[in-house]
Amino acid sequence: MTAGGLDLFRLLVLVTVVERNGYSAAAEHLNVSQATVSFHVQALERFFGAKLLVYEKRAIHLTSAGQEVYRAAGPLLQESERLAQSVRDVRHGRRGRVSIGASMAFEQPFFFRRVIAPFARAHEGTHLSLRFGHSVAQAEAVQRHELDLAYVIGWQLPSGVRYEPLHSARFTFLVAPGHGLAGRDIVTVDDVAEAGIIAAPLDSLEWSHYGRVLRACGLESIEPVLEVDGIQARVLAAQAGLGVFGTFFPPYAGEDAYGELLPLPVDRSLPSVDVGLVSRTDGTASASVEAFADWLRRVCGEGAPA
Repeated sequence: MTAGGLDLFRLLVLVTVVERNGYSAAAEHLNVSQATVSFHVQALERFFGAKLLVYEKRAIHLTSAGQEVYRAAGPLLQESERLAQSVRDVRHGRRGRVSIGASMAFEQPFFFRRVIAPFARAHEGTHLSLRFGHSVAQAEAVQRHELDLAYVIGWQLPSGVRYEPLHSARFTFLVAPGHGLAGRDIVTVDDVAEAGIIAAPLDSLEWSHYGRVLRACGLESIEPVLEVDGIQARVLAAQAGLGVFGTFFPPYAGEDAYGELLPLPVDRSLPSVDVGLVSRTDGTASASVEAFADWLRRVCGEGAPA
């Protein structure tokens, strides 16, 4: 396959040599001979009229020209695979494909109940790929063409993507029904601190943001009773009565969003964040991607269900 006279397989060979740090490792990974790898790298160098790779101190290094080619190769190869996948989808009767990243705050039943499941029923045949993680990382994945869309908290998002605000989300503290704070008419942040917060690991990227949110709640000195990676793991820990769990809830989540947990009536206003949709600026979104974006806009615009 070629792009404007450029052989995409040769780009794949170059990328593999760099990422596997060697010709023999690239050959093994691609299931071709080392001579074939060398041939395609040399052909690329002839095409560009410049040396792309050098081997020094037992390591592969990109030249300045090689760095430019390597930087451009990733999106080209991803779009090539996306096109091939679209053709396979058509051949197998599927109507499209959407890859979505979402803030880990939405790794909860309300998101599947009110966004994902209704969309899947209304767009039968559309293949959905969904992953959860830190908002910044999800937005960067859109920028790298690894995801079509990201539904994220608007924290320090990268340049080069489009961010469309959709709604705010409120922070809420929750506990298990048998917890000592459950059933109180009013709870103070000192009560929350004394009971113990179930938090993101203190050495994680998430903590740099999560800790800031807790401080905005009035918890200046935070000693987590338990550090857990991932929202669902923290939900399970809270359900087991191990401490107080806090996260953000969008307006459409509804009063039944908390599952087995109970929201705490804290004696102060808790922070909210802006949440929005990240997409690429190059106009390459498919009809299926646009359909999901429109669906999400509609759900978010409707607010809390009646």
